[in-house]
Amino acid sequence: MNFKHASVFYNARKTRTAPLGEEVCAFLRQNGVQTELITDLNGLTAETDLLVSMGGDGTMLYCARAAAPLGIPIFGINCGTLGFLAACEQADALPSLQTLLAGKCTLNERFMLHVQVSAPGAHPRDFIAFNDCVLRSAAPRAFLVEAAWNGTEMPSYFGDGVIVSTPTGSTAYSLASGGPIVEPGVDVLIITPICPHTLNQRPLVLSAGGTLAMTPSFKNETDRALCSIDGQINLTLPAQARVQITRSPVKAKLFCLPERGFFSILNRKLKWGNR
Repeated sequence: MNFKHASVFYNARKTRTAPLGEEVCAFLRQNGVQTELITDLNGLTAETDLLVSMGGDGTMLYCARAAAPLGIPIFGINCGTLGFLAACEQADALPSLQTLLAGKCTLNERFMLHVQVSAPGAHPRDFIAFNDCVLRSAAPRAFLVEAAWNGTEMPSYFGDGVIVSTPTGSTAYSLASGGPIVEPGVDVLIITPICPHTLNQRPLVLSAGGTLAMTPSFKNETDRALCSIDGQINLTLPAQARVQITRSPVKAKLFCLPERGFFSILNRKLKWGNR
């Protein structure tokens, strides 16, 4: 592939990643790619045609939210623990980048969530989420989440909260809470209740083309709910707040090596299918 300008990003608090970042930059420059090493994504522009993410899955989530609106593809190098979203491990970084430059990687598009948070007397706030949007109580107590799908009221959720995830996010918090594993190419939303106070409320899979609206409700008027975007953006919701979730018009673009298909990663990272 013919890349002209690459940005190599790593978390500045994880200084052990910096030396490999310098190696990656040098390698790309040797192959004719103008490259910069960055620790801040605020200055990212559409002139960048490759973003190399160096870190764990949290770094990939952060990069995806920054890169997707600009249409920038991401090549992930796992320098963390699980590395479910990465294209390669750090020990294989340079050979894997060579595979990328040779045009032998697949570019996968993953849909994201558009989350709008609104409340009486306040301007709506808009966010995008790569993995999930979570509603939970600010205090350790159960609460009610009233829900509607395409304007039609749904049975409410009572428990510790609700996770709304993309197929990509199905293997994260949703899976840990009993949700299904969903292949990333499937166009659905997954609603997973967190510790529901009933035995008959289970995860629900809905078309990604619809609109889900959720309103938290508490017996105590001073209690508040939290809205968490990818576990990285956390908002305390005011009273009578409403969270609306739809499919985002932007998509995350991730490079994938031929040997790191979805089922291979499930087996290698989560031991899925082992006997």
